[in-house]
Amino acid sequence: MKKLDLDFVRNCFPAFEHPLPAKTAFFENAGGSYVARPVLEQYMHFYSANKVQPYGASEICHAAGEQMDAGRNTMAELLGVDKGTVTIGPSTTQNFNTLAVACQAIVHQGDSVIVTQQDHEANIGAWERLCHRQQADLHHWPIEKNGELDIAQLEALIDDSVKVICMTHSSNIVGTINPVEQVIAIARPRGIRVVVDGVSFAPHQWPDIPTLLPDAYGFSTYKTYATHLGIMFVAADFADQLDPQCHYFNLHYPEKRFDAAGPDHASIAALDGLGVYFSNSYDHHIGNEATTLYEKAQAVSALMHNHESEICAHFLQGIASLPLTIVGRDTMNGREANIALTSSKLSSSAMSEALAKADIAAGHGDFYATRLLEHAGVSNTEDGVLRVSFAHYNTQDEVDRVIETLNAVHAGV
Repeated sequence: MKKLDLDFVRNCFPAFEHPLPAKTAFFENAGGSYVARPVLEQYMHFYSANKVQPYGASEICHAAGEQMDAGRNTMAELLGVDKGTVTIGPSTTQNFNTLAVACQAIVHQGDSVIVTQQDHEANIGAWERLCHRQQADLHHWPIEKNGELDIAQLEALIDDSVKVICMTHSSNIVGTINPVEQVIAIARPRGIRVVVDGVSFAPHQWPDIPTLLPDAYGFSTYKTYATHLGIMFVAADFADQLDPQCHYFNLHYPEKRFDAAGPDHASIAALDGLGVYFSNSYDHHIGNEATTLYEKAQAVSALMHNHESEICAHFLQGIASLPLTIVGRDTMNGREANIALTSSKLSSSAMSEALAKADIAAGHGDFYATRLLEHAGVSNTEDGVLRVSFAHYNTQDEVDRVIETLNAVHAGV
């Protein structure tokens, strides 16, 4: 596999041209990423040149609509799916809320929904509220002591009452890549729908929906180098079973069926720039032979993932002698470069503050996964964990700064 060219990558992110980002080792990708240059350029162009009501008869309104269409088309092409299956909302949290409300059509009194104890609150609370409204049962797929999921525990929960299984592709705390394919293989023959939260997975591996074949899949583009939006794929046969959440006059637009709000127009248009970023990266690293945006995204994502895995493995080796407990696996085998940890000597806030003094951004807290931390044995969920979340633009020198700082702060206690 070719190596990721970090000079090329970092040149694609205007943030590194500014003093503060340039001096900061940024390990907060699970909370949001820097924005790729083509995305930012298209966003600024929309606001500068045609911030108007789109799709009107005038040339300026027509231009705005064309840019928004390009953003929608590009996102569908990057995912390798039909545009009508992609909902663009203001956030993944809102998208899952909307989807859960739409599922009132298939979840009734006496039915049940399964969520995992590993999930972000966005993919638990929405389904909990649905079950409360519908007088349905909510079952929790429990985590093991190490925070991971055991497929046998899921199988024990499944019966004829289950209508939906909701699970994370990889937890924003645990980081393990969960067996989504196996869950779908178990659920589909029984007519159970599988909803996947890919928010913490997508920044490290671009979702491969045509291979995975989920019923619904959500992730956030502000964590994948673009504007602050939530992307939700809903399979056509699943969407047809649900209650639309759009204006009645938009029912003939399948991509608007679960659009209950209507996000910022410029942010949608700017998504076309994400396609440019993947295309330019593909041309630079692999070649400019004709291929689809979906194939380019998968190939470039593999390079990104390989780089992140290498530098994260270096990080894990560098902190191995410290009195730290990693939530989940302490190797890169089957996990993403998103590490949550606690120290027996220092609070998570103290570690985060020490890193901040060294111009390293790595936050602490519960990261909207309070239930997971409670079940994983983290008693002080307010202090929570220190989370070191990698992106493909991080360097090994930055990783060494994190290792040195954590070693130094532990040597002082």
